[in-house]
Amino acid sequence: MGYLGNPVTQDFTSSTSVQSLTGDGSTAYSLSASVAVPEDIAVLRNGVRQKPTTDYTVQGSQITFTTALASSDSCFIIFLNSVVGIYLPGNDSITAPMMTSFNGVYENLATITSTVAVAASDNAFLAGPVTFTGTVTVEGNLTVV
Repeated sequence: MGYLGNPVTQDFTSSTSVQSLTGDGSTAYSLSASVAVPEDIAVLRNGVRQKPTTDYTVQGSQITFTTALASSDSCFIIFLNSVVGIYLPGNDSITAPMMTSFNGVYENLATITSTVAVAASDNAFLAGPVTFTGTVTVEGNLTVV
């Protein structure tokens, strides 16, 4: 039988990450993977889908239920989007020269004291307010916002 659309390029054999919880009368439990927001998981308590932020919240690899899980409760979690890794750069660890590798120029400096040249093939912008004490040569496009 024919079909419309692009051909399938991937087998659907990979399993979705899931976890079962056994209640012990508490509200907080560890998850087997970190999630960013409550909507990244589907929670079924006794077969009933729970509402994110109303029935439970998450923070990293911990889920907290509004109502404690009893030992008779069956809880099943389906991970829809799990966080693979997060890196938060330290304060002041990214400097203006590190950003020159981007296609274009962005400097949020109060005063531009050095010579700035925008090549004919470049598009650049500066976020103001900004004061120019150096030379600015613009052959391409420069937008000051």
